[in-house]
Formats: sequence, C-alpha cells, structure tokens
Amino acid sequence: MSDLTHPPHKLSPQIHLNRAKGYFQLEMFDDVEVELRAVEDVLPWSKEKREILTFLYQERKEWELMQHQARSLRIEFIDEEDWWVSEAYATRRAKGIIEARDILLEGLAIHQESSIIRYNLACYACQLGDLDETLDFLKEAVERDEKYKLIALDDEDLEKVRKTLIQLGWDKVAV
Repeated sequence: MSDLTHPPHKLSPQIHLNRAKGYFQLEMFDDVEVELRAVEDVLPWSKEKREILTFLYQERKEWELMQHQARSLRIEFIDEEDWWVSEAYATRRAKGIIEARDILLEGLAIHQESSIIRYNLACYACQLGDLDETLDFLKEAVERDEKYKLIALDDEDLEKVRKTLIQLGWDKVAV
C-alpha cells in the first residue's frame, strides 16, 4: 500500500516546490500538499513553501489557516507589504473587517508609500460606510499607481463610490 501523504521519492526541495506550483495551477490541491510535505521548514525553501500554503488556503477558503500563514510571513518579512494585505484579506473573512482594517493601518505606518495597502483601506472604508475616507485612500493610492483607477471601477467593494469615480473621470484613463 502506497503512502499518499508523502511523495514516493524524496527529491530536492526546489523540485518539490516546482511540482507543488504545477499542481496548484492544475487545481490538484491534495497533490500540492503532498509535495509540500517533502519540503523541510528551513530557509530558503520554507518561505516559498509557506507562500504556496497561503495561496492554497485562500483558494480553499480556509481563512483561519490562511490568516495564520500570512501572519507568520508578515512578522518574519515585515518589509514585504503583500503579507500585510494577505493577512488582512484572510482576517476580514475569518474575524471581520474592523480587525482586517487594523492590520492594514499598522502596515501603512511601516509601508508609508504603499498603494496597495491604501487601496485595500479604501475598500474597507467603503464597506464600513465612510465614503470620504474611501475617496481619500483611493486618491492616495492612484497618486502612487494609476492602475488603481481602473481596478476601482470594477471592484464590488467600491460600488457605493462608483458614480463619484466616473464623475472624477476615472473611466477615461489613457491606455
């Protein structure tokens, strides 16, 4: 009887990580986990393993597991703004939008020029009904990265300010 919890052969960590990524693209999530079990929790492979697990949990909507992975990455790699956003994303779904917002506000204090953190704070402000704060964060995000004009127009979190964004001319972005 074969062991389906571990790959049949122990290969280099990078081969197992590459296989896990391939399985992920094919949405063969059980196989992703099998390959990741073969990767030891030591740098440099452990970070990539944890990144893949974070995305796996997101895909499976396992918010508390995603939150745990993203938090550990955020704490260890504090200079990488994406982990703040990932943790907030999972926290919003696991615990609530207020807790998620707090994570992003803390992240903004460290990543003061972050457009993606500002954009996500705009989404949360809109969901919480603070439309002035929503527009402030959106404008600040767009000052740093114009792509957020088009993204904002399609984001369901920002539906309450869509007409205002169109009035501001955000639907006429030069391509």
